[in-house]
Amino acid sequence: MGQFTGLKGLGKLSGGTASYAASINDLGVVAGTADGAGTVISQDPTIYPNEECSDVTQPFVWAPVKGMKGLGTVGPRWIFPILWCDIAFSGTGVNDGGEVVEYTGVSEGSYQWGFFWTKADGMTLIGITFPPSWVNGINNSGQIAGQTGIYIGQATLWKGTAGTTLQDLGGGGGSGSYSSSANGVNDRGQAVGWSTTGPLSVDCQSNLALCPMHAVLWTPSGEISDLGTLEGDTFSVATNISSFGQVIGSSGNALGSLPWGSPGGAGWGGELGPLAVIGRPFVWSPCSGMQDLNTLIPGGSGWVLNLVSGINSWGQIVGSGTVNGQTRGFLLTPRGFQCI
Repeated sequence: MGQFTGLKGLGKLSGGTASYAASINDLGVVAGTADGAGTVISQDPTIYPNEECSDVTQPFVWAPVKGMKGLGTVGPRWIFPILWCDIAFSGTGVNDGGEVVEYTGVSEGSYQWGFFWTKADGMTLIGITFPPSWVNGINNSGQIAGQTGIYIGQATLWKGTAGTTLQDLGGGGGSGSYSSSANGVNDRGQAVGWSTTGPLSVDCQSNLALCPMHAVLWTPSGEISDLGTLEGDTFSVATNISSFGQVIGSSGNALGSLPWGSPGGAGWGGELGPLAVIGRPFVWSPCSGMQDLNTLIPGGSGWVLNLVSGINSWGQIVGSGTVNGQTRGFLLTPRGFQCI
């Protein structure tokens, strides 16, 4: 059994109260979401002037030396006026080039946006806006993993900011009657997420809690594998996958909503946040199967790991947990490089 030794909190933005780590690249750079001071910058200030926000939920990037930096938010130029300070922007994925993907909360019941951020160009609107599409992860070749639609959504891979669909991954039966979401994709083109274990019944089309779902893995050709659950659980969701096929996620017996920017499944809850499994974070590997991650961290650390959302090629895992009663993002480092 592998063990994790290093456990580091990532802190928070100045003036903020909480942070949620979502993704880590192979250089140790982390992306996620935090609240804190920031300015909303309109793409067309002649129509919508810059709006000063005393507090805004926004994506961040964190680097081992530079620490945490908020990326702010931005309003699309072509839509009706919106109080952008009141809409959460969630950082969900970062690749080795420092490119960040993110999405917003749902506005006016149906509008929702995905964004692509680079240091050179700032935020760019991804061309997938209606029906709402949830942008959850990005690999080094620019493949973006997510979900199209809300109620009977389908796991989807896109390419680039134009939002070109590469593949509709479908659910467990390869049918539109299943619901599914892709939450992460690695450089080998393997994607992970969740799928209902059977076609949606009439009763559960508006309430997924009535339809069991499991963490799944798709091959580049679209073949799907059920990763199961931790012992005694009904639901599981996979949130990300490393280049070596190690998968992280959550397993439990209830569904709920995550804070914005804490991916555990994509876009079901509208204003309430993304779909989540309430339970125990896990790590899965081909050699060890699924393990409860809280049993693998140092005893007496004071941490309780609640959510896991990113893993890199070195086996480092990021997510959010509680320490001394405070919600914080964390960076978990394994002891050596091994199949856990």
